[in-house]
Amino acid sequence: MSVTPFHRRVSVRAGAALALLSAALAVPQAAAAASPSTGLRWAACTEEELLGFDCATTPVPLDYDKPHGATTTIALARRPAGDPAHKIGTIFVNPGGPGGAGRGMVTVADQIVAPDVLARFDIVGFDPRGIGASDPVECFKTDAEAEALYEQMKIVPLSRAEIASTIRANLEYTRGCVANAGPLLEHMSTLNVAKDLDRLRLAVGDTKINYIGFSYGTLIGATYANLFPSQVRAVIIDGNVDPDQRTNRRLANKFERAGGFELVLSAFLRECDKATTTCAFTGNARAKFDRLRDRLRQGPATLPELGTVTIDDLTDFISGSMYNVADWPDTAATLQFAYDALFGGATASTLAARTLPKARPGPGRSADAYSYNGNDSFLAVNCADAPLPRNPALYPAIAEAFEAASPTFGRAEAFGEVACANWPRIAERYHGPWNKRTAKTVLVVNPTYDPATRYDFAVRMTRELGNARLLTLDGYGHTTRYSACITGWYSRYLIDGALPPVGTRCSQDLAPFPAA
Repeated sequence: MSVTPFHRRVSVRAGAALALLSAALAVPQAAAAASPSTGLRWAACTEEELLGFDCATTPVPLDYDKPHGATTTIALARRPAGDPAHKIGTIFVNPGGPGGAGRGMVTVADQIVAPDVLARFDIVGFDPRGIGASDPVECFKTDAEAEALYEQMKIVPLSRAEIASTIRANLEYTRGCVANAGPLLEHMSTLNVAKDLDRLRLAVGDTKINYIGFSYGTLIGATYANLFPSQVRAVIIDGNVDPDQRTNRRLANKFERAGGFELVLSAFLRECDKATTTCAFTGNARAKFDRLRDRLRQGPATLPELGTVTIDDLTDFISGSMYNVADWPDTAATLQFAYDALFGGATASTLAARTLPKARPGPGRSADAYSYNGNDSFLAVNCADAPLPRNPALYPAIAEAFEAASPTFGRAEAFGEVACANWPRIAERYHGPWNKRTAKTVLVVNPTYDPATRYDFAVRMTRELGNARLLTLDGYGHTTRYSACITGWYSRYLIDGALPPVGTRCSQDLAPFPAA
């Protein structure tokens, strides 16, 4: 998922760091030949970004209450097992979001699992219903229509005028979705995605599911495990939501999510000060960041060399930067640059060397010319899955309460899904029970400092599921990365069904601010 967790643009960022990789499709090193399967007709992919892999499409019921009625199409891509003679089965992978297109994950499969897993499994990425190449949900006919509304929204609306404009534009966005998206809009819930996943399992000929889901993909995994508990062979969920809270108490969930970003920002600033020589923002980094944030809350800052910088730019930038610990040194340098530019200390050479990225909506991947399918499907899934206040007039007070607890991220989180206030009421959703005992134990994996899916959520996920084991990464970032220990447990679990002992903790192999 390039990352903006606090807006419709969240569908491109949010959700998991591995989802970022899936969106940035790369030409693979190993080519894959088409091969027969039980219910899919695989053929060589023709899209440039998927050349060398296999592609297929398959119909699924639009409405599972009418299984013989209208259908919608799911698009898939496959990286075949490297050692087909010893193949175990297929691993389905999902990058998160919601709104993340998953086919491209086959191009980064070697960054998800080790070679021993790639040898024994086909890796299949799929664009969930309504997303990417899978009959995309589209709220507008053109990019310009969507962008006209984004221009009226703020990530961090502060004044009465900004708040009113942001709410009004979000509600108008919903009206566009209702007018243009068609019947699929009412069938985008995670309940349906999990049912689609079981259809895909049958289509590849597997008797039980193997699945890896990141970020929002953990909700798909948890939903599948409770709908089809006897079909679970190996399910890894990494960067976890709290499924009960997310689907039944979404406002509380968003409040805690804002707090998760605050926890990781504080850790980033502490690590920066500890690093001294390797962090450019060192020297009471907390006070400097708060001064920078509070100055931009007063209004945009315009500098001849830099242009206009807003509180939206800062919030968008810092929230996305928390996703990947490898980005932290460069993030610190950018913050120091912005600090010097605003408060003195900058030179002409430093001003010319760096700019603060501008906040803007992030287009999703789509099969046609319309770019905002990722954003539209983010809303379609979240507004279907989770109850939020239906009265738009409540959101300013909600934002005040969120901001009091989470001064950097609370206000953005509070307004991030205000479009759900007038979304069509969707009864077709899954919100528990979550405690069905699965045939095999689900492996729950999470960093201790994950901004978007805080560690508390993983602890609750483990407790709420009927048969789960928690594997902890003592480290930073959204979903687990940079840990040979985690990768090793992935392999042992997927190949042999081995579980880490209760209480197992892994270390991260990349320091936040490595020595030069």
